[in-house]
Amino acid sequence: MFRIKGNLLVMQISSHYGYAILLCALTSFPVVAQDTTAYRLAFKAVENQTKGYPLLKLATSTIGHRLTGSENGKKAEEFIFNTLKTLGIKQVEYDTFEVKTWQRLQCKLDVVPYRSDNYTKIRAVSLANAASDSALYEIMDVGDGLAQDYAHAPQVSGKCALINLGLNRKDSGRFNLHRAEKIALAKMHGAKAILMVHPSLSDKLLTGTASLTGEQIPIPAACISGNDGAEIRKWMKHERLMADFVVKNKTTKGQARNVIARFTAEIPTSETIVFCAHLDSWDLATGATDNGLGAFTLLDVAVAMQQIAPKLQRNVWIIWTMGEEQGLLGSTHVVEGLKETGELLHIKAVINLDMTANPTGINTTDWPKAAKWFTLRMEEIKKFIPQFEGRQTNLPGLHSDHQPFLMEGIPNFSAISDLPTAVYECYHADCDHINLIDAQWMHRSAYFHSLLGSALGTAKKLPFKRMKAPKLKKWLQNHGLKEKLKISGQWRWEK
Repeated sequence: MFRIKGNLLVMQISSHYGYAILLCALTSFPVVAQDTTAYRLAFKAVENQTKGYPLLKLATSTIGHRLTGSENGKKAEEFIFNTLKTLGIKQVEYDTFEVKTWQRLQCKLDVVPYRSDNYTKIRAVSLANAASDSALYEIMDVGDGLAQDYAHAPQVSGKCALINLGLNRKDSGRFNLHRAEKIALAKMHGAKAILMVHPSLSDKLLTGTASLTGEQIPIPAACISGNDGAEIRKWMKHERLMADFVVKNKTTKGQARNVIARFTAEIPTSETIVFCAHLDSWDLATGATDNGLGAFTLLDVAVAMQQIAPKLQRNVWIIWTMGEEQGLLGSTHVVEGLKETGELLHIKAVINLDMTANPTGINTTDWPKAAKWFTLRMEEIKKFIPQFEGRQTNLPGLHSDHQPFLMEGIPNFSAISDLPTAVYECYHADCDHINLIDAQWMHRSAYFHSLLGSALGTAKKLPFKRMKAPKLKKWLQNHGLKEKLKISGQWRWEK
């Protein structure tokens, strides 16, 4: 949501369930006239053929969910590959990698007062990469589950931690953590099981990975609804409550495939721009918003990139990844492969589309020398999309497919999306279906990202560069990402 107050842009940004208010001074830069031939070609390609929304509608109705390693996941990979071929995209390939295929078998939860037989059944869904278990644990409320909450909470060691997925306390300086980071903190404090409470006061249930690395954690973890969480907390004021868990998950070896479309500059160059979006989704619903919005928009962008290929000054790759939801598996595989070949050194920028639609501007992630360049590009794009606002923010973050590239110092950017609260409340949840989506959101996103691809692909020179390790370390610290990376075991500079 955005509001203008004087010369300030007031923006509420949703990071799924953590909300922040950002104030940005509006700055104007002179607009330099540029050759708009590639812009016009990209715009025309989208205008003549926008297939993202109807193809997403078809996929969600015929395939369903797109869980990595499942039969549905395999069908989704083939759907994207075959569609690209049908659309006339010339260079398309699979990028195969091994995965630990996770499957939810059973999740049964009863809550009962200590030394009582008054069992109450609670709807729950297990989180991926969490252990199977059958045991009885005392429930201990840890509130929002941040590090400071443990300083004031009763001893959680050996018990079941009850934790909010969102932030119930809005104290100044409190920033939300990813669910897997909260689970890691609870495990550090000795918790033997985790119950996470959906942030909306409803009956919605949510799933997601309990591990940021794709490896299994040794304790069970499940999500309950906001309504049930509120009832349990009321009950806890009068009773000492126990959680009776029966959780069974299955993990087997399997394969997944990223899909890559390549658009090569006519004059050979190693410089490359990457667009990426994760194709996989969770199995509670069809994953229409997360991440059908991003993945299927890229089909239209691919058509536009094919159209402007003769104008490209550098290569453009579009990558549909699998395994993002289970630990950024597909994008990590891509980055490791590019490191081996040396091609990673030539990636100039990554644009990630994760729950991206109805764009209003660009998040430059506060990357050095990016803001002014993108300000000019937003002004150029506004000439083609009059209703486009061309806003800009600079919030770096983690936990999506840009992260493996970011950790190698590669510039990464993403669109600012203007989506209703109902979409974010169904993130990873059993309500993530096509009925949440307005086709125009994807249409506008196709225009924006095709024009952005034209700008990045045809610019004679890009001012932003890869950060070397010492500078990257300082940049991550300055943006408050060190704690998150340390909790997940991904801070590589010091123990």
